[in-house]
Amino acid sequence: GAAGVAVTPQPGSDSAAALRQLAGLWGLALTDGDPCPAAARANLRCLQAKGGIEDVRLLDRPAMLKLHDDPVAPNYVLLTALEDDQATIVMAGGKPQTVSLAALAARYDGEFATFWRAPRAWRDEVRGGDQGPDVDWLAKRLSQIYDLPKPQENQPLDAALRKRLTEFQTAQNLKADGVAGPKTFIRLYQLGGVQEPRLR
Repeated sequence: GAAGVAVTPQPGSDSAAALRQLAGLWGLALTDGDPCPAAARANLRCLQAKGGIEDVRLLDRPAMLKLHDDPVAPNYVLLTALEDDQATIVMAGGKPQTVSLAALAARYDGEFATFWRAPRAWRDEVRGGDQGPDVDWLAKRLSQIYDLPKPQENQPLDAALRKRLTEFQTAQNLKADGVAGPKTFIRLYQLGGVQEPRLR
């Protein structure tokens, strides 16, 4: 409504607007309210993380960046494309604009958020000894990547599977802790050829 065009946004209000815009790239139209629980109902999870722009590049998906232009009302922008020395950002409701990577890095607060599609019955972290559909998904995807025989259903995350998981994390420049969290699942999805939004 008309309230959406207020000249002075309330602190934090445009983070929700930016997340709704970001969800649109995944084909999800979110209405008012907190975007993360609403997205979760469509099996789209929020990943809120701290890291540099190179961490966002590694995840290779559009993200909402927090800028420290104003400590009282921080700015949130969508990062949609990333080249060696320039980036494409979109302000809430605005048109894409190209900025130098150095200029963006100088304003970037070190916090970002993105979405990712979780496998069925996903848990925040899958650890050694766990069983379930998310472990089955993990085992199957790792077997595909490493060209191994199809794994058994309902097998636990055992030492052999953890070793494969750690090798994968190391190869992908992820924290190689043998625990499957969101960043590991994101890379497994991307390498499995799942069509999801990427940084251009």
